[in-house]
Amino acid sequence: MDAERRIYSSGAVAITGSRIAAVGRDADLTERFDAKRTLDARGGIVHPGFIDAHNHIVHTSCRGVFGNIHDTGSSPANFADWKAGVTEADEAAATALACVEMLRCGFTMFIEPGSLFSTEAAAAAIERVGLRALVAPLYLWDRRECFDAMPALESPSLMARAPIDLDRSLAQLDQELQRNDDPDALVRGYVFVYGVGTGSPELLQAAHACARANDVPLHLHAGYVPEEAEIYRALNGTSQLVHLRELGVLDEQTVVVHANALDDDEEAAVSESGCQIVWCPTAFFSLGIGGRSRFMMAERLRRGVRVSLGTDGSFDGTPGDTMQAARFVAQTYADPVSAEALLEMQTVNAAAAAGLESELGSLERGKRADVVVRSAQVAEAHPDNNPPHSLALRLGTGSVETVLVNGEVVFSGGQSTSVDELIVQRDASKSVAARASRLGIDLQTDWPLDG
Repeated sequence: MDAERRIYSSGAVAITGSRIAAVGRDADLTERFDAKRTLDARGGIVHPGFIDAHNHIVHTSCRGVFGNIHDTGSSPANFADWKAGVTEADEAAATALACVEMLRCGFTMFIEPGSLFSTEAAAAAIERVGLRALVAPLYLWDRRECFDAMPALESPSLMARAPIDLDRSLAQLDQELQRNDDPDALVRGYVFVYGVGTGSPELLQAAHACARANDVPLHLHAGYVPEEAEIYRALNGTSQLVHLRELGVLDEQTVVVHANALDDDEEAAVSESGCQIVWCPTAFFSLGIGGRSRFMMAERLRRGVRVSLGTDGSFDGTPGDTMQAARFVAQTYADPVSAEALLEMQTVNAAAAAGLESELGSLERGKRADVVVRSAQVAEAHPDNNPPHSLALRLGTGSVETVLVNGEVVFSGGQSTSVDELIVQRDASKSVAARASRLGIDLQTDWPLDG
C-alpha cells in the first residue's frame, strides 16, 4: 500500500522495535538483515493492518438484542436506552470482545466516535488486547431538533447521562487529548462532535479550533438520512455541509462521517474544501434509504475525494464484512468500486482520517509495524492470481494467522496472545444478559430456545 502500490510476490518485512526497517524482496532483505526472529508466512498475504475509521465499539453488544435498532415501538427500551444503560464493566467487556474480533478480521486500529461513557475502562481493554485506537469525549451536542428524523437515537435516559448542553460540550472538547503526550500510546485522543445538526455554530467552530490547535482531526456525522438533511435545511436556510463551509469548519482538518444524503451544493463543498469522508456501508444498508438517497461514493473517489471505510456498529456482522458490503452497495447502483479502491479505503485512507497517515496504513520504512499475516492454506485464498481481490473480498476471519501491533505479536496461530478469548466471550455474553434484564428487554428468540 505504498505510493506505487507495489506487491512483492516473494517479499519480506524487516522490523526493528516498533517500526518497519525495510520492505522488499525476500532474497534482498535476508541478505541485508540478520534477524533475531523470523515469522514464516508460508506464501500467505502480508498486509498493513486494516483500520476501521468509524466504530461505536460498544455497540457490538447489540447483536441479537434488537431486530431493528431504528425501531421505537416494539421494545420497552430503544437503542438510545440501551446505550445509556451501560456500566463501566459493560463497556470493558464489549470493547475487549470487539477488539479480539477485529484482530481476527485483520484490523489493528479503530476510531471510536465519542460514544464511550468511560474511555478509561475502554482504553484499558484496548491496551490489554493490544490494538490501537482513537477516542473522543462523550456525545458533544447542544441542539436536538434533528433527532426528530432519528427517534431511536434519543431517549430521556441517554440525554440524562449526556446532556444536550453547550457548556458541557465546550468544557470537554479537549478531554482526551492528553493521551497524545505519549507518542507511543496505543490509545490516542481526537475531537468528535456528534453532528447531524446537533451542534450549534459556536460548538462547531470551537471544536474545529481545538482540533487545529492540537493537530488532530475533527470528525462529525452528517448526511445520515434524508429527513435529517431536510430538518437542517429548514432550520438554517442552507444544507449542512454548505453551512459548515460558511462557518469555516469544513476543510482538510475535517472528516465527515456517513454522507449518505448530500445535495449538489454539498458535493461541491466536499470537493472544494478538501475534507475527507468516512462511509459506513453496512449502516447504509440497515437504514433502508436506497430509494431515497443517491449513491455517490464511487463518483467521489473519481473526483479525488479521500474516502475511508467504517463499520459504524457491528450489529449484524463484523468489521471484516465492510469491504464486501461496500462492493455490494456499489454494484447495486451499477457504479462498482474496485478491490484496489476498497483496500485503499481500509488502509491508507483510514490512516489519513485518523490524522496518522505518516505513521500507519502501509508497509513502508519508518512506519509503525502494524502487520497482518494471512494463511495461504485456506480455500478462499485460491486461486491466488489476484491478491487485492483475495484480500478485499474473499479472505475472511479464519484466514488471519498472525497480527503485530507496534512490532509486538498480539495474535498468533489464530488466537490472542494477551487475553483468554473464552473468558472475553463469556464476560461479554453475561454483560449483555444483565443489561437486558435491567432494561426489561426479553432476549428470548422468536424460535424456541431449549435449555
